[in-house]
Amino acid sequence: MVTRPISSKATNGHYDAAKDAADEEKRLSEKFAVHRRLVPLVAQNEDVLFLNAASAPPSNIIVHEAITRYAAEALYELYPYGTIWQNTREEARRLVARCINAEDPSTVAFTRDTTEGLGSFIRSFKFERGDNVVILDTEHPNMVYGFLALRDAGLEVRQVPTVAEAERTGRVDAIDAETLRPYVDERTRVIGLSTISFDSGQRHDIAGICAAYRPRGIHVLADLTQHVGFAALDVQALGISAGAFSLHKGLNCPTGLGALYISPKTFAELDDPVPPIVSMAAAKNIREDLLVRGDEPVDFYPDARRFDHANMSLVAVTAAEAYTRFYLDVLGPADLEAHLYNLTSALAKESERLGIPVVGPKERGHRAPHICVLGLDPGEWGAYLKGTVGMKLTVNRLGARVSFGFYSSLEDVRKFVQVLERGISNDLSTKH
Repeated sequence: MVTRPISSKATNGHYDAAKDAADEEKRLSEKFAVHRRLVPLVAQNEDVLFLNAASAPPSNIIVHEAITRYAAEALYELYPYGTIWQNTREEARRLVARCINAEDPSTVAFTRDTTEGLGSFIRSFKFERGDNVVILDTEHPNMVYGFLALRDAGLEVRQVPTVAEAERTGRVDAIDAETLRPYVDERTRVIGLSTISFDSGQRHDIAGICAAYRPRGIHVLADLTQHVGFAALDVQALGISAGAFSLHKGLNCPTGLGALYISPKTFAELDDPVPPIVSMAAAKNIREDLLVRGDEPVDFYPDARRFDHANMSLVAVTAAEAYTRFYLDVLGPADLEAHLYNLTSALAKESERLGIPVVGPKERGHRAPHICVLGLDPGEWGAYLKGTVGMKLTVNRLGARVSFGFYSSLEDVRKFVQVLERGISNDLSTKH
């Protein structure tokens, strides 16, 4: 991460913080305006207003060229499945590990999606009857169902109630260690939590939760899907046991590729976990002739690679290698995060002017950089917004979820505000 020096601009002997902030916002806006050209759907269509990056962004030239190169290699190379694409896979693994600041590429396994990553960790965990796990009542179904499926084996799933309080106060707050404390006891084995919530966009205090509960032997399994590629991420600093994420959101890849991170410390504590599905890619002692003796032990890789599959989506791996490099070395995680915060802050300010409530925390450290949820009635406003030609966003239980990507601009914010103003002029209520 590049750290920029504090500006030395001064007025009457004092730092002009407002001008400094305006200059930085201008720099970021100009930088990302250039990269917007890489997304033809929005760059070449003035009538398109894409506000749905948290679901899946529109594709871009970086990914398109990577897939085109993959297709060309498939046409003209004798056996690209060998050295070429296997090397690309390992380079993608290295870049993804760098993207989350993992200790080593071997701590990252490629999966089909977030679901498989979370499930692989959950199913390889040795629970005992009477153990419990703690999750939120608003956690993503991929996490919830993974644990609920083990209830018949005696696992207690404790859901922290947050919905009723949010409905009472009209505010969705980020979760910290104190929020979870009444639900954690000596039989708690895992806390499952997204670093950034998919529906409301609050950014939980994962580092504080890990600091409070990891020393007690409680593992923290994180869903990182709404974090990776949208904001700078350091899994070591957070202190999580494991984290899973899909690459088709913030990292702009085709669907069908995800990743599972397991920290080396956690791996040692799990007592040689066995993957729920064992591929030959998981075994170090696979013979060259592929014959397997029934009386020999399975010598698994001593790290996350034992969760790999032999046949993964190599076209998605190729796209991941190209886009992740672009994200790290050209966009810059810190710059992109700041740019996205500028956009959501601008939208929140305009929404406040219109009398539209913003759901979720206001503080930057407690909210997603790319998600802004407007507390509009999902019924009448949902019908109006979904019927707006050329616009794409998500209407959920909380209202209208607007989510930005690297290609988004302040002009997009202005266009969306005009859509809101038209709705209000058509007598749609701003009270939810």
